Amino acid sequence: MSEETSRTPFAVLRDLERRSIARVRGLPVQDEVREEWQGIAFQVRSHTLLAPMSEVAEVITPPAITSVPWVKPWVLGLANMRGLLLPIVDLQGVLYGACEAVSLAKQRVMVVSSGGTVAGLLVDGVSGIKHYWMDEMTQALPRLDYELQAYVHHAYRRDEEHHAVFDLARLVSSDLFLDVAV
Repeated sequence: MSEETSRTPFAVLRDLERRSIARVRGLPVQDEVREEWQGIAFQVRSHTLLAPMSEVAEVITPPAITSVPWVKPWVLGLANMRGLLLPIVDLQGVLYGACEAVSLAKQRVMVVSSGGTVAGLLVDGVSGIKHYWMDEMTQALPRLDYELQAYVHHAYRRDEEHHAVFDLARLVSSDLFLDVAV
């Protein structure tokens, strides 16, 4: 029996590890691990805001909506999303009380699930996922409308990009959002 076949699998793995370590000497070592933050960039009026990925279940094109009587005008109605009745709410209407005209082709619905509340928020547009390092977080906020300020506590800045993080969980648990009856 040859020496190779008489060795245990564990011995073969140990030898492979030893030889691999010997070959990597001299390669650069990452001294520091940087923590990453991800968010979805979306638009409301003239502002580009960030929503934490943990607060957005998905982003969809606006579905067919059935209106609901006796609710505030910013409650657009209900949509059937794979068997789930999803309330669709115009985010601009909730925050500003009125809506500016927006290109319907750009509008998207961000599906939010927070604290037992599931809702679709109609926004003016979604421009994709943004990746930032945690050390790019700043308390210095970009210029924001008064209506947005209660839902923004920090921002991320990289070069010319400076976007506020919108707290969707705080919005959907607020009395402003939950008081939908006329």
